[in-house]
Amino acid sequence: MDLKKQANTILYSAYKKACNSEESYCQHKSFIDFVLDNNHLTYKYVLFTALLAKSTDSNINPLCLQKKSTLTGAYDARSLCHKVIVPFEMTTLRKVLGGSNEPFLNKPARFTELNKSNAVRRGKDQEILFSLCDNLPLIKSSSVAFECLVYFLQKLLYQIDINVKEQTFYIPPENAIPSKIINFVEKVLEQSFEGETLTLMVAGIYHLRYLNSNTIVEVHPVNQAGKSGREISDLDIYKDNKLLCANELKDKLYTETDVRFAADKVIHAGGTKMLFIEGPRGVAKGDFAKLLISEYDAKHFMLDIVPYDMFFRIVISSIDSIDIYEFIKFIMYTAHNTKFKTKTIKYIDEMARLYLNLSH
Repeated sequence: MDLKKQANTILYSAYKKACNSEESYCQHKSFIDFVLDNNHLTYKYVLFTALLAKSTDSNINPLCLQKKSTLTGAYDARSLCHKVIVPFEMTTLRKVLGGSNEPFLNKPARFTELNKSNAVRRGKDQEILFSLCDNLPLIKSSSVAFECLVYFLQKLLYQIDINVKEQTFYIPPENAIPSKIINFVEKVLEQSFEGETLTLMVAGIYHLRYLNSNTIVEVHPVNQAGKSGREISDLDIYKDNKLLCANELKDKLYTETDVRFAADKVIHAGGTKMLFIEGPRGVAKGDFAKLLISEYDAKHFMLDIVPYDMFFRIVISSIDSIDIYEFIKFIMYTAHNTKFKTKTIKYIDEMARLYLNLSH
């Protein structure tokens, strides 16, 4: 039996134990907590893969990422992750780690092995790398690795329960009026969370606008360009599988180059229009809007740059009936499914409690 088949068996055995027991004993609990409780998705997949590999074969070196590593115990971590862990996470674990199709294609996992000299951003990301380098070698046997794997899975199961609870709620129907939703959006946008709140509010309003039609509002991870296979802009809307509208969102200082790059990407994809939406902190570096819009008009491409408050008031005024429950449900589902920050999700939940009387 090859490594992947053995690992698949071990993974389901660990999952069964994680489901059927209380918090398991794990001598490396604080290490696993540190990696999982931070935001670096790739290193979470790296840890998952290392624990599964070591649980399957005690001769494996959990620091290795590629078979061509010169370290003793090298193995193909990428193949194990993509063939065993990815499908398991997609289905059984409800994409709780991030739902990445190929996490080992990301730069932190493209080295031959984990090493403190690997290129990584300073700060928390570097701390996680150092923690992996220091702690993985301490897991010396398959039995200890299996204990760690069970604990790792229990942490993920706990997070799944939290995600489900956050998406189960009630909102009094009297809050389903335009003024209430405008007030809610304004309050939420007082905090940016690196543009995540703007993206979710715009997506939610579009969802209401096209509710009960054959239209898909497709949201892409903020500040992670290209993660989706058909990503064109920050927020793409498709009708009958054809691009209906592309939206670029900026809640910080932006330049003419930013607008051009986004518009040209839409043109390259065959689109004919794009809305560039400024958030509360979205400020243009220069007075270029009118000339740029005219330039793209001449190219038979409709470009508009609009402030967020104008966008929300115009679109909300065009919605026949506001389904406030559906609005929040879509936002929360999208935030979880697209792996927005936990603090962003908690913040929106808190705002909905305060201004829409949401209760779980």
